[in-house]
Parts: sequence; structure tokens; C-alpha cells
Amino acid sequence: MKPPSCPFTQPVLGSVLRLLLLIGLFTAMTEGTPLQAKPIEYFMQPGAPNLHLVEVGIAFTPKTGGGTVDFAIPAWRPGRYQIQNYARNVQQFAAVDEKGTSLRWEKIDKNTWRVTAPKNGAIQVTYKVYANTLDAGSTLLNDEEFYWNGTNVLMYVGGQKNSPTRLTLKVPGHWKVATGLKPGPDVNVFEAPDYDTLADAPGIASPTLDITPFEVEGVPYYLVFQGQLVYQGRPIPKNQIIINLKKAVGEALKIFGPAPYPNYWFLFHSVPDGRFHGVEHLNSTSITVPSSAFSNPATLFRFYSIAVHEFFHAWNVKRIHPQVLGPFDYSREVYTRNLWVAEGITSYYDDLLCKRAAIFDQKAYLALVASSINSLQSAPGRKVTPVSEASFDEWLTPDDARNVETDFYTKGALLGFLLDMEVRQRTENRKSLDDVMRYLNETYAKKGIGYPEDGVQKALEAVSGSSFSEFFSKYVYGVEELPYNTAVHVAGLEVVEVKLTDRAEATLGITLTGDERQAVISNVVPHEAGSLAGLDKGDIFLAIDGKQTTAGNLNEVLRSYKPGDKALVHVFRRGMLREFPVTFQGGGNLSYDVRAVSSPTLMQKQVLAAWLNEAGQ
Repeated sequence: MKPPSCPFTQPVLGSVLRLLLLIGLFTAMTEGTPLQAKPIEYFMQPGAPNLHLVEVGIAFTPKTGGGTVDFAIPAWRPGRYQIQNYARNVQQFAAVDEKGTSLRWEKIDKNTWRVTAPKNGAIQVTYKVYANTLDAGSTLLNDEEFYWNGTNVLMYVGGQKNSPTRLTLKVPGHWKVATGLKPGPDVNVFEAPDYDTLADAPGIASPTLDITPFEVEGVPYYLVFQGQLVYQGRPIPKNQIIINLKKAVGEALKIFGPAPYPNYWFLFHSVPDGRFHGVEHLNSTSITVPSSAFSNPATLFRFYSIAVHEFFHAWNVKRIHPQVLGPFDYSREVYTRNLWVAEGITSYYDDLLCKRAAIFDQKAYLALVASSINSLQSAPGRKVTPVSEASFDEWLTPDDARNVETDFYTKGALLGFLLDMEVRQRTENRKSLDDVMRYLNETYAKKGIGYPEDGVQKALEAVSGSSFSEFFSKYVYGVEELPYNTAVHVAGLEVVEVKLTDRAEATLGITLTGDERQAVISNVVPHEAGSLAGLDKGDIFLAIDGKQTTAGNLNEVLRSYKPGDKALVHVFRRGMLREFPVTFQGGGNLSYDVRAVSSPTLMQKQVLAAWLNEAGQ
């Protein structure tokens, strides 16, 4: 697609004149409104696209004059539990009263600006935000679009996060705008009952935005694409995407009942050489996908998985959530041991709902379950860090992350699978994890409250009528290996070990990076062959028994050995040639597959049919 010419037809105004325009806009919008009903007014306008500066304004009228008012930008965003420090991109902060007189202000910490309030009237704040990143949780301004996530660009007023807000978006008239925010009284004016809702609704404004509406059970949905709509001569299959999304949405509604949102927006960026990345929101999701995804069946499956994953979050996380995840404290870390539920169980349901909606067939779905098992079983951190602690410590990135971290997405998904099977077995297939999710929705979400840290265990016990203390002690708060075969047997399946013919059985327990000229050890797994021999991260790997070994040929070199064989490894360490005798371990060619048992019982058939939506098969 040929990039459009620069869409900004009006020249960039001087800072003083622009400030006066902002004052006029805010005064007009709030004039005549009762003091207690005045929304906090927000204004956004893209500046010169090659400078990537978004101009932001806020007008707030304190209930009493004098004193100080804090304006703060979040340090993190919901959906990514790491400090992001969005204040780093804020520049040219200024504050005036309604007459344009400058107000005194000072920055009191990394993300808070404290303004001395006038004796009466509104405080009018302006600033600019540098926006030049495209992923599902960022903000981007270029000559093709303005894409925003509220937490990146919109400050909140101290003590006023529950106040109503109104956002005016100043973009060229021929541009389209897509956002889950409620439309306001004028074009490109949007309203939200509070700051959390305002910040939780991303949007895209562009002259090339592609918006296709559809409907499920009387609720409007919107399929939105920005970016490349054709790849290698093949257009994005929007009609088929809508058919499949309708079915997946329908499967989620079977679990939870009527939609809790007035509308829902699937906001996609199709990016050449892009990556899959998604972020959930109250009634929308923002997702980046590689443009090539639509020409490859495997990546098209990935497209549906991520779309359904973020959509399922409309319940699990946005409404069913730990107590600390709403209302949000954007200034610091908020800790929960339940991210394995928020993200992991959502990861369980994304592929499962695709299977139930017949986007995947049974063979493809079971292959995805097997892939998750293989992923977890190859991660050394599963033996070190319980998934509950991995959830709590998501705010941290250990220097030895590859050896100590547990992926709560993958392990959480497998725990969701195990818990589903456990509930079905204990209740003779009368109940399932679907009922647990419904219980959480009814008990907490619909009452507008978060669940306590032990709320999921209590929900499981309430639904099944039995204790889950031992299960949680072993597999959630402990690091015991997950009992895959015990679980899958409930549905007439088994997990079997498979020896891969293209993989070496002998293992060294290291990871090499680099090219054919030089390989460097990037990781050494504790207690495996390389670790026991004394190899270390950063060693320049030269050879095994005199044969040059690189990241590209390590597997082929190891195929010459069997577990228990010995060899000499040569490396450079701090400029010195070193020699290490190693004894190879085994299992490098083992993989796991999930298959149907040869003679399932009637109950196993019933569980499988109910679980995968295969009634009558």
C-alpha cells in the first residue's frame, strides 16, 4: 500500500496561539454546566507527524480555590505488569488559569506535576507527548495515523479519578476514528464516567481506517484494521474472520450470559514484519499482527487465538479480577498471586473457545495442548518458582530469568486444563471450569468487586463441593510436576512421550547464540551436563572433541553422541583457552503428544464431547 501524503492540512500553530485555542475550547465546553456536574475536559491533537508529538490539554475546576492540584501520568498500564514510566515522553508542561495567566507548578516525583490552583475558575494544563512506538499498548503518531492508549498520554487529576471525563479529539475532518469510548455531543468528542474508563479505551484515527460492523445477539461489534490489507496479492479475509469471531463470541456468551458491554471493538494493526501482540480493554482490544498471518494457516490460527484471548479478557481480568486490579493505583506496582488465573486461564480458554467454535478441529487443538506441555516441561524455572510467586514477581526481571522464571501464561493455561478435568471428574461431568468462571462472574464481577487472593480456590470448592487445598499446595504454591496423564484420562486421552528423529538424544544443557563464525553461551541450565562440567554464560564456544560447534550445528554435532558419552569442550573465557570434560545427559529428543486412548469409556466420551463441544460425535 502506498503511504498517503501528509494528512495534516493546517500548519502547526505557535505555542501561545495554540494555548489560547485550548482555553477557548475548554471554556466553551464547560460554560453553563453546574459545578458538580462538570466533567474533566481532555483535548488531544496530533502535531507534525515527523516529530511524533501529540499535544494534550486538560481543564479541571477545583471545588475550592487555592491550594494545589496534582496531575500525574501512569507509571504502568493494566495488562502489562511492569513499570513503564510513561512520564519519560512528556515534555513542555505548562499550566494557566482561565485568563491565560501562568500558574506556578513543580514536578514532585517522576510522574507527578503539582500546580498551584487559582482562587477560582479552572486550571488549564497543556503538555506534549512523544509517540513513536507501535505495539498493542503504545501510542503512535506518524503520517498515516494517530493511535493512542490513554495510560500513555492522558494524565489523571489527583483525587479525581472517579470524576466524569470528556475527550475532544482534534483530527482532520476526513479521518475516521475507532474507539470503544462513548460518543459525546459532537463529532470526535467522547465521554467516560471516570478516568479508568477513559484510559482503558484505546483508539485509532486515520484516513485509511477500515471498519466493518457486525452483530451478535443484538450487540454491535466492530472489526477494525489499520495498515496493510493485502499481503502477496491476497486480501485480509474479513468476511471469514467475522464468521469465526461471531462463533467464538457466541461460545463465550454461552459461559457468561448476555454481553456486559454496549458494544465491542476489535482494533487490529496489520504490520509488515510485525509481531502478534494484544492488550485487553473494557469493551475493546488492541492487537498487532504480521500482515503475513493471513496467508498461512498456522499463523491464521494464531490470529484467532490472540483475538479470542483478548476478547475473553472482557470478563476474566476486566470484570473478574483480583481485588488490587481495579480501581487502579497507577503510581506503583500492585501485587497479586493470581496472574496465572488472569492470563493463564484466559490462555486456556482462547484455544478452547476456538475449538468449540470449530475454528480449530480436535487434532489441531490437542496439538496445541501438547505444545503447551512441551513448552513448560522444557523450562527449568518450573522446578524453581511456583506459578503463584511468578505472578507476584512479574514486576521484576531476574538476571537469570531463563533458569528461574515460570511462564504463568503457559503453566496457568495447563492448570486451567487440569482444573477443568478435575472438576468434571469430581462432579461426574455435571460441572466444569465454565461453572467456576460463572460463579466468579456472579459472585464478584456483577457486584463490581474483585475477588480475594484465595477467591479462585474457594470458587472451585463451591462449585465442586470438595477441597482443592492439596491441589493448590502442590501445583500453584508448589513446584511439583503437573499430573498430565491423570487429567487427560478423564476425557479419554493420554500424554505419550515421542522420540523426535531430527533431534539429538544427548544433551549439553546450554544455549548458544551467534553465527557460523563465533558462538557464545547465552544460558547454562543448572544441574545439566554443561553446568556440571563448569561451562559458564559468556564463554566463547569453540569445539566439541575438536569439531567446531556453533549455534547452527550444535544439534548435528550432538547426534554423534549418546547419553553417558564423554567429550572435551573447548571455549575461550576472558581471553584464555579453556578445556572442560563433559558427560552428556539424555532426553534431548523427547517430546510429548496428546492422543485418544484406544477404548474410551462412556463417561470419557461424554466428558470429551462436553469439553470440546462435540455433542453427538
